[in-house]
Amino acid sequence: MREVKVPNYKSDALLQQVLALYNSFKNIKKGEKVNFNLEDMSWAYPLIVLPLTSYIYSTGSTFTIGNSSLKSYLETINFPHGVDSVTAFEQQLHKGKNFVPISILKKDAREQRERLETLFLEMIYKILGNTKGTENAIYYPVAEFISNIFDHSKKDEGFVFGQLYQSKNFLDMCIVDNGRGLANAYKEENKVELSDVDAIKQALEGYSTKRDKERGYGIRTSTRVVCEALGGGFVLLSGNAAFLSFDNKKSIVNLPGFYWQGVIIAYRIPKPTHSINIIPYIE
Repeated sequence: MREVKVPNYKSDALLQQVLALYNSFKNIKKGEKVNFNLEDMSWAYPLIVLPLTSYIYSTGSTFTIGNSSLKSYLETINFPHGVDSVTAFEQQLHKGKNFVPISILKKDAREQRERLETLFLEMIYKILGNTKGTENAIYYPVAEFISNIFDHSKKDEGFVFGQLYQSKNFLDMCIVDNGRGLANAYKEENKVELSDVDAIKQALEGYSTKRDKERGYGIRTSTRVVCEALGGGFVLLSGNAAFLSFDNKKSIVNLPGFYWQGVIIAYRIPKPTHSINIIPYIE
C-alpha cells in the first residue's frame, strides 16, 4: 500500500488548508487504497479531517500518526469512524464543548439522519451563543449543503464536522460527499458536458442539476450567507477545480493532479457578536 504524507499547515488560514488538502490528495488515483501518514501534522482542521474521513470510509485506506496531542484530539472527535446514530452522537457530546463530532448522515435512515442533522445544528448554535439571527444564519447553509448531498451526489452517505476555535473566535465547518461531483451531475441530469471549472461556475450562478429545475440557488445563496451576512470565508472543491472566497476575493482555480470524486465544502465564520439578518441574501 502506498504511503501518502499529509503536510503540516504553514498557518491556520483557509488557503493554507486548501494547499495542504491539495498536496495530500494530489496524484492519488480514483479509489486508490493508501496509507495516510499524519506524523508531520501538529493540528488538524475540518478541511483536512473530513475529506480524510470520507476517503478512508469509502476506500478502506489507513493512517498512521505520531503526535500524541493530535492523536488524542482525533480520537475525541471519533476520527476516522465518525458517528452515525443519535445515541452515538449524544455519547460524544460530553467529550468537549467546542466541537461537534464527525457525523455520518445516511440516506436510507431518513428519520435517524434528520434527527442527527438537527442535533448537529443545535450543537453548533449552542457553542456559538444566542446572538439574534445566528440560528437562521447557521442553519440555512448547513441544511442546504446537506440537502445537496442527497439530492445530487447519488451517494448514500454524507459527512459533516464543525469545530469552534474559542481563542481565535471563529468556527470552521466542513461538509463532504464522495459521490458523482458537479460536472457529472450536470452531464447525467441535464445532458451538458462541462469542465469542473465550468460546473462550479454554473452552480454558483444558480443553474440547477435537477431535471425539474425546482431549485438551483442553494449553493449561491448559502455562499452569500456565509461570506456576506456572516463575514466568513468559503471553499468548494469538485473534481479538479476549486472555488475560493475569502479576504474579499473570489476565484475559481484548476487543481492539476488532484481529483475529488464528489464535493467538498468548507467555510469559516467569525463568532457572531451582533445581530444577523440573512433575508437580503436569500433568493
